Amino acid sequence: MPTTIPSNIFDSGVTLIFLKVAILIILVFYAIFALIIVRQVDLMSKTLISSVSPVVKAISILHAGFAIGLIILAWGIL
Repeated sequence: MPTTIPSNIFDSGVTLIFLKVAILIILVFYAIFALIIVRQVDLMSKTLISSVSPVVKAISILHAGFAIGLIILAWGIL
């Protein structure tokens, strides 16, 4: 009985599932990093009070929202 060897490594379903899980794990780590940035910016704005602090805080919150939204988008696509 002849065996068939896939000509392309991405033809395997196991490889695709592994890549999907790896992408989602990387995005979760990125979102955790973004939330740590929000915490650090909050601590910085409490310690060093300046006129730019609210802008930096808003940008960090937007960045965290973007990271979480990217996870939701990737979950829907993958």
